[in-house]
Amino acid sequence: MLKKIVNVTAVISASVMLVYFLYSWISYGNDITQKQMPVTDLPAILIISFICAAGTVLINGSDEAKSRKGTILRYIIHIIFLTAVVLTGGYILGWYTPSVLGIVMMLLSIAFVYAVTFFSLYYTGKKTADKVNEKIKENNKNG
Repeated sequence: MLKKIVNVTAVISASVMLVYFLYSWISYGNDITQKQMPVTDLPAILIISFICAAGTVLINGSDEAKSRKGTILRYIIHIIFLTAVVLTGGYILGWYTPSVLGIVMMLLSIAFVYAVTFFSLYYTGKKTADKVNEKIKENNKNG
């Protein structure tokens, strides 16, 4: 479980850094090289990513006996949890202004990070599943 949390933390952190870069690039253009990230943002990103990853692993649970209704409920709880953690952490750290535009920008950032993380984890999971299925086929042929 810890390995999965660390893996998800790494993917979330990388996605957040990508959002940070894109936002800075859009905001500052060629002056992006003059923009500096506060050093305190790096551990904050890791901590918030870890909290979100731990919540993700705990909320999603194991893949066994997941009903469609249960999956939808977990998905809703997961989105609410992630949004609450990131908005609260972001507000405390001053990552956005508590205005309509500030909150909308944070929600767009959360959605982007969620999408990148989802597709990254889906892709790596699918690759692993394909390898396992290939080994099973090989074992069935040889056995």
